[in-house]
Amino acid sequence: MAMWLGQGPTAEFMRNEILEFVKKMKSREHVVLFYTSPQDKNEVLFTYLKSGLEREMAAAYVKSQQSPEQTKEAMRKFGIDVQKYEKRGALKVIDYRNWYIIGGKFDASKTLQMWKDLLAEVKKKGFKGLRVTGEIACFFENNMTKELMEYEKALHRTLELPMTAICAYDQQTVAEQGSVEALKVMFDLLRAHSTALVMGPNTVMVKALGD
Repeated sequence: MAMWLGQGPTAEFMRNEILEFVKKMKSREHVVLFYTSPQDKNEVLFTYLKSGLEREMAAAYVKSQQSPEQTKEAMRKFGIDVQKYEKRGALKVIDYRNWYIIGGKFDASKTLQMWKDLLAEVKKKGFKGLRVTGEIACFFENNMTKELMEYEKALHRTLELPMTAICAYDQQTVAEQGSVEALKVMFDLLRAHSTALVMGPNTVMVKALGD
C-alpha cells in the first residue's frame, strides 16, 4: 500500500499530481474520489473526461447532485465543447434515474449490462476507449447503501469491462450516515477500488491500494 498526503504548501503540488493521474488513467482502472466541494469534484472529473475526449475516447457521466443541463454548462465553462462531443456521440451526461435507480429500484445486473451495451456502442463507432464516472449520493439519499456496496464489489478493483471508471463520493453525504456506518462505508470502498483520491480544502491525498 502506498500513500501520498499533502497539507499546506504541499497540497497544491498534490492537487496537480491527482490531475495528472486522472489524465493518464488506463483501461480497467477503478478509482474512488472523495470530495468536499463541487469545485474540487468538477476539477477532477472534468479533467479526467476532457483528457479522454481529446484522445478520441468516449465519456459518460451519471449525475445525481445536479441536473445534466447544469453539469453541461459547467463543462462548457471548463473548456469542454459539449455540443461537438455530443453530436459525435462521444459524450453522454445522464440523469441517475435513467441509469442507477430506475423507477425507484436499483438492479446491479441491469446497470452492468447498460455499461456493457454502452461500451459496445462506442467501440462500434470507432472510439478508442470509454471513460465513465458517476455521482453516488443518490444511493445514500434512497437508503440503498447495501445495494451500493454490492455493486461496487461486483465491479472489482480491476474492472472486468475494458473501460475506465471514477466513482465520486461527497464526503458530507457519507458522514451523514453516522460515524460507525461512515467508517464501514469508507473501508468497504477502499477495498473495492484500486486507488482512492481525496480532495479537500486543506488536505489532498492519493492512496494506491495493494491487495
